[in-house]
Amino acid sequence: MYLNAINKKRYMKRLFFPLLMLVILAAACKKEEDKDYASLILGSWINTQIDNQALLTDASFVMEFRTDKVEFYASGYQLDSDNKTWLESENFTYSVNGKTISIGGTDNLNKVFNIIFEIQSVDDKTLSYSVTKFMIDNVDYPDSKIYTCTRPSTDLSSQFVGTWYGKNSTAGTTDDKYHYWEYFADGSFNYYFQDDSGNWINKPDNEGKYFLYGGLMATNYTNDLLSGSTGKAYECWNISITGNTMDWTAIRENGKTVSFHMEKVSGPPQ
Repeated sequence: MYLNAINKKRYMKRLFFPLLMLVILAAACKKEEDKDYASLILGSWINTQIDNQALLTDASFVMEFRTDKVEFYASGYQLDSDNKTWLESENFTYSVNGKTISIGGTDNLNKVFNIIFEIQSVDDKTLSYSVTKFMIDNVDYPDSKIYTCTRPSTDLSSQFVGTWYGKNSTAGTTDDKYHYWEYFADGSFNYYFQDDSGNWINKPDNEGKYFLYGGLMATNYTNDLLSGSTGKAYECWNISITGNTMDWTAIRENGKTVSFHMEKVSGPPQ
């Protein structure tokens, strides 16, 4: 009888633990189902990784899911072989059904988009999703990648406006020339470089505009001074500001990280 009691206790233990696991899993599934994904995705997101790999900074894009079901979208666009630019759009709408986000609309280049995302995970800081459908002008572009976005954590706009003086700080760089950048609250900016005679020049054909999304900056400009290429261009940088110093970093082709360091000054060169 004693052995039967022991065996019965062992049997109950073997039965209890699987049942306990089923209860825990069921509770977890219920908790997952109860998530309000429509509320969790609200706000701005910056794409930072694709398939858990950091992407080139110029390939960044920004999404904002608004309460009025408008999806704001900002990204770089290749206009033709000689021109590219950063554009913002408020022409998209979205809906949420469980973990599914459906997005549709026409971008700034008049291309019609029909997109379906499947949320993999989301919390206050991070959103990961896969792409179920990605159609442009009724042409399907299959995409098996996982995209990870982070929520901007700070607004640097008030600190960013002003004049900055600095240079390339990339390890091993041979570029030791200083520059001035003058940023205005309306999104425009001036860029100053020094000519061979030591004169400071406000680049006359810059026609630049900048965009800030937390710590991501995108800048449009015309005619690249260093490469000599003509036409419209844009760059993206991750920026940080501490007091009167600012640092830019970016991942460029071949995974190379480049950086600039600058200090805030009273104004551009006279």
